Amino acid sequence: MVETAIMLPILLILIAGIVEIGALGNEYMIFHDAAREAARFGANLDPELTSQYPFDAHNPDDPFPDVRSMSPTQLQRMCQEGDTTNFYYEVACLAYQNIPLGRLDWAVNQDDIVITVVGVRNGQIVQRWPLPAHKHPFDRDYHFKGADDGDANPTCTITQTVNCRSWSLFGVRHSEFDNDTLTQRLREEAPATAFVIVEIFHAVPHFTGLFTIGEIIPNPIPTRPYAIFPVSAAEPK
Repeated sequence: MVETAIMLPILLILIAGIVEIGALGNEYMIFHDAAREAARFGANLDPELTSQYPFDAHNPDDPFPDVRSMSPTQLQRMCQEGDTTNFYYEVACLAYQNIPLGRLDWAVNQDDIVITVVGVRNGQIVQRWPLPAHKHPFDRDYHFKGADDGDANPTCTITQTVNCRSWSLFGVRHSEFDNDTLTQRLREEAPATAFVIVEIFHAVPHFTGLFTIGEIIPNPIPTRPYAIFPVSAAEPK
């Protein structure tokens, strides 16, 4: 009996820990798969030619609706039924539709879907999109993040990621891929190419709630699954 009394709490904590890690891993994989599917889809599109199209051409009174004011069901329906060829909305919508309804909470947890397109030549970034010219005059300003400092976005550094140009579905996050970090992964001898990067910021709540330890193990746990795919239409000419 004494041994059972000693070992049972330890065993229960161990089981709860396994359940917690499994739930976190499952949630991460769901969102990673959504990012990957969206990036793969974006790889077949032309971000420059489609970037100014409205979110919903079916609605001439409000072709660029405020997604922040929509419920998850309304946004999902808009993504499914809206008429758009806008690169950023299409990619973001595909990611959103692959996420279980209601799991992305921008208002409380600052969850978001962020899209960036990067053009590379000789191992250096020569374009980082969306460019200011890609914004439709009637589109919502909060989607467009970063600095208007030239095509290559040179002020997008590891200490100033807020300057990194990207497109944000809810406007609460910006890309955490700064130019220096991306350049370190490039080879100078590689041919000119371009990439679409889809990042999904998601705070995962604890499944059991037993392991919150301040900033060491916060509740919810912030995650950022992402996917990178080549997009030939954006290759620097």
